[in-house]
Amino acid sequence: MISRAVIIEDEPLLRSELRDQLQQLWPALQIVGEADNGVAALALIDALQPELVFLDIQMPGLTGLEVAAHLPALCQVVFVTAYAQHALAAFDAGAADYLLKPLSAARLLQTVRRLQARSVAAPPPPALWRQLAPAPVYLKWIKASSGQSLRLFMVDEIDYFQGADKYTRVMGAAGEGLIRLSLKQLLEQLDPQQFAQVHRSSIVNLHAVERIVRDGAGMQLYLKNGRGVLAVSDAYSRQFRQM
Repeated sequence: MISRAVIIEDEPLLRSELRDQLQQLWPALQIVGEADNGVAALALIDALQPELVFLDIQMPGLTGLEVAAHLPALCQVVFVTAYAQHALAAFDAGAADYLLKPLSAARLLQTVRRLQARSVAAPPPPALWRQLAPAPVYLKWIKASSGQSLRLFMVDEIDYFQGADKYTRVMGAAGEGLIRLSLKQLLEQLDPQQFAQVHRSSIVNLHAVERIVRDGAGMQLYLKNGRGVLAVSDAYSRQFRQM
């Protein structure tokens, strides 16, 4: 049964309008959270576990389709978009509904009635649109421990990963954190065109490398903006010999 929802929308006025209209049309529905970008949306949904998400498509950080690809299978999605061409084919195949901007109270009422009908029926199967939407192949964000809190790191902004005992250290311009994935598990989920293992304990973001220095038989990678130097072991040096 649907009882808790979140609204993900980067336009404050539209977010407020949608919240107000939902409170009038569906008083029993609890709006338990709001976010204005894709990265914050993932953290919010993970923390609150709502049954329903009103999700904008064009947003900073991650698009609505990228966010939706990470949602639990039984979490229903209503897309909110200004572009009908993004919605008609894929969303009709399984998304609970889609709403076109600017919002219409009459159209939103139809959505509410559709969702209410679903909430008293058997839980729907995982939406077919999830198979049609282009789900990300590689990691785009990572949740890591930083002190007493959890932080989200965009993978593109990470300089390197370094194995440390039972943890892997995430290092980037935004700071550092710890994750429980091994380097082997990470490497399987990272874009091989962007990330490369350079040592048994290090994976580097190739976009973060400023220069390669050969010192005798050894090799070192100097990162941009003076953010570190990584040694390349013999076992992994072949990929850099032509650079």
